[in-house]
Amino acid sequence: MIMRALRIIVRAPVAIALLLGGLATIALVFPRASFATRDRIIARWSRWLLRACGIRLVEQPAAGAQPLSSLSGPALLVANHISWLDIFLMLASTSAHFVAKIEIASWPVVGRLVTGAGTLFIERGKRHAVHQLNERIGGMLAAGRRIAVFPEGTTSDGLRLLQFHGNLLEPALRTQAPMVPVGIRYTDLAGHYSADIDFTGNMSFGESMKRVLGAPGFIATLHTLPALSGPATRQLAARAARAAIAERLALPLDDTVPDTLRSALSAARDKPAAD
Repeated sequence: MIMRALRIIVRAPVAIALLLGGLATIALVFPRASFATRDRIIARWSRWLLRACGIRLVEQPAAGAQPLSSLSGPALLVANHISWLDIFLMLASTSAHFVAKIEIASWPVVGRLVTGAGTLFIERGKRHAVHQLNERIGGMLAAGRRIAVFPEGTTSDGLRLLQFHGNLLEPALRTQAPMVPVGIRYTDLAGHYSADIDFTGNMSFGESMKRVLGAPGFIATLHTLPALSGPATRQLAARAARAAIAERLALPLDDTVPDTLRSALSAARDKPAAD
């Protein structure tokens, strides 16, 4: 407990300074900066944040796949989801616009940061939200940007893969942009699973940050896989991406629908005319 407290005392001021500095950069620099300049700033800042949190980033692309840091041109990145840190892991390696639930926009500090970094938000349970978002994603892919989605729809403990939902994969099929699966894995410094990285259930962002900062450290590995070839529908694309990530990470498949997603689907069914 003493070592955990000392780690928090040492790391927290650096992390807070980075968060505040990020807010200042978004407010003062981004309005006048080009996309290329923003991308460089976001990548550098994300690497600093990971270091401040004791996280070492490693890229291990599969055979026939490029590392994220070498990707160019439009692509839809399809990743498993474990932590709020997933966004910054990938932004440290490549420029991308993430799709996230609207609730994240209201998080203190981090919500403003991811909004300023170009995150696209979706309001679950709204009938037309997916259609409207897909139109935006399609336009951004056509303009040469990269988009990253978490088709599980929520976080897991990283020891299994939840169902992948294909709704947000449709724009890649329409624009013929590559769909690139990305497997994310966190371990402690000895290479073992650590519950300190978990961000599941009703855990708050503050509690998660405290656990991350107090841990000895983590190794975060990004496994980029070859782009999917030839899926004819979004459902087939979702299955193919899930199967590729499960094989790469040697994870079992969990087809239980998470409570948060079940509630959102129920709300959408109960209020078909609300939109």
